[in-house]
Amino acid sequence: MNDRRLPIQYRVEVYVDSFDNNPDASFESNMPFPAICVGDTMEPSTWPNAEHSRSKVAKVIAVRHLLWEIENSHIGHSLSVCVKIDNKPK
Repeated sequence: MNDRRLPIQYRVEVYVDSFDNNPDASFESNMPFPAICVGDTMEPSTWPNAEHSRSKVAKVIAVRHLLWEIENSHIGHSLSVCVKIDNKPK
């Protein structure tokens, strides 16, 4: 077993309504993202190429983790987040 630690690349992909289509937004980092849990809310107006107004909120309805290793290169951790877009509470 090799004790050499590989760098980790992190990614968050945000899907609206289901994981069936391409993500609506994605973010990459060499540092871990904070935990995202079912029930959390996100501000969709700040996403790249945002099509949602500031009057909308994205509520997390499902989360899944994907992990992989590229031999002698890096480890990948992708967090897929499914959200439902709704009006912000008044």
